[in-house]
Parts: sequence; structure tokens; C-alpha cells
Amino acid sequence: MQILLFIQIAVAFLLIILVLLQKSDGDSLSGIGGGSGGLNSAISRKSGISFLNKITFTLVGVFLINSLVLAKISKAQQNKVSQDLQKAIEQQQNSSPNNNQIPVVQ
Repeated sequence: MQILLFIQIAVAFLLIILVLLQKSDGDSLSGIGGGSGGLNSAISRKSGISFLNKITFTLVGVFLINSLVLAKISKAQQNKVSQDLQKAIEQQQNSSPNNNQIPVVQ
């Protein structure tokens, strides 16, 4: 699990760096509402996906899959701890028959 956490942190930093390195088109979000060219010009562009975009999409996929795997591992460990605690509570209740009585102080 430690290796997966390291991968998650490394991918997150790489994603930040790659997003900052990419060229801004200027009409990214402002064009969706009908600004200069809008969404249609972004779709109809014939430019290929750049190398940085391909790496970014790949790292996003790795980040998402790694997040899901880490969540599944964490849930499994949480369930195991809950089961261990429940067993300990049952053993303690079975070993002391009258735990509910308050001792009388004189």
C-alpha cells in the first residue's frame, strides 16, 4: 500500500506540472458560453492531440485507477479492524459476567 501512496503523490505532482506546461488556447472555458468561436470551433479544429496532452490523459487514468484501488484497500482494512474490535468486545463481555453492576464504595 505504501508504494501505491507514493505513486499517487508522484502522479499528482506530475499532473500539476504537465497542466501548467500546456499551452493555453485562450478560448478554453470562455468560449463555451458563446464567446469567440465557442464550443463549435473547439470541436471542429483539425489539430492533433499534442504529446503533452497524451501524457496528461494517461496520467489522469493512472491517477483514477490508483485512487479506486487505494479506496478498496482502505475499505478492506477498515472492515478487518471493525471485525477485530467486535471480537474483542464479545470476548470481554463473555469473560466478565456482571459488568453492568456499579461497585459500592463504603
